[in-house]
Amino acid sequence: MPAKKPFITQYDLATRLGVGQKTVSRALAGEPRVAPELRARIVAAAKKFGYRPNQSARSVKSRRFDRVLFLQLVEAADQRIDSGIIDGISDGLAEIGRSLVIERLVVPDFLAGGPAPRGLQEMMVDGVLVHGNLDPSAQIEVVLASSGLPVVWVNRVLEHDAAYPDDHGGGRLMVERLVAAGHRRIAWFDGMLGFRPAVELHYSRIQRHAGYLAAMSAAGLAPRTLSPAQDPGRDGQFEWLLSHLQVLPERQRPTAIACYGSYEALTVLHAAGRLGLRIPEDLSLILAHHETLVVGIRLDVALVPSEAMGRAAAALLGWRLANTRRTPAVIVPFNLYSGFSVRLLTP
Repeated sequence: MPAKKPFITQYDLATRLGVGQKTVSRALAGEPRVAPELRARIVAAAKKFGYRPNQSARSVKSRRFDRVLFLQLVEAADQRIDSGIIDGISDGLAEIGRSLVIERLVVPDFLAGGPAPRGLQEMMVDGVLVHGNLDPSAQIEVVLASSGLPVVWVNRVLEHDAAYPDDHGGGRLMVERLVAAGHRRIAWFDGMLGFRPAVELHYSRIQRHAGYLAAMSAAGLAPRTLSPAQDPGRDGQFEWLLSHLQVLPERQRPTAIACYGSYEALTVLHAAGRLGLRIPEDLSLILAHHETLVVGIRLDVALVPSEAMGRAAAALLGWRLANTRRTPAVIVPFNLYSGFSVRLLTP
């Protein structure tokens, strides 16, 4: 096996050429204070002996690392975020010449005295993108502010330095799809909206439901929100929905249900099966989700714009890094995917 070439430093080059190390550094940096002939000799020697610049040292000196920290705030170690967000961020950063460093911070552990994010402690990044399902604690806000780095939030509603989906528009989009298909008895199903305090809910639950209410009002239709008033437990939502639909006469039963997300859609599918209702022949179904395929079924979906949101957040951070000024938030629209779960009603 051939021996590896020895690592050549600027000091080694200076010794071989009989010049000062600072002269070598200036020549390789293209500074005009070095005579053209000498610069050419130094550059040729660097190529001959295989000199490579120490990028880490250069980054520390310039305080530019061309790396961005994506900090994921999670409530439990096994919690995961939509991979589409990461894809969008990675692609967006590549467009501005920066790479991605990912770190997960389990919030309860941090609040109990755990260490601050390593990426912020080492300060080897140019900026920070932050994602969390709920608004962060004051301690986390302090840590981010004290870093002195530009921060852009992902999937959090703020006036500046944030990118988030138009969840209100997503709720409207679902109703508009169902109304266009001829449905008038349209219900909204969310397994948490009825009993969880608003401060414990992700803003998207509130906003999608508000969009549903606005679209129903615009269509002149009576809204019906299906959500238990007391916590039935995660596995109890199915029994609650089943018992609720069982007692409704057919003429009062919804012909279509719009769901907050995939868990609610699976609950509807399960309950409909127990009641002998076919999707979409007897009951139409639409939901908000980041994928078009839900448990192997092509349902009608208001697509959460995960990748577009990540790309927008990366672009915002690039702007902050270049201009330092705060930037207005970017609200990313939903798109509609037509699957096989909405039936066109005949007049």
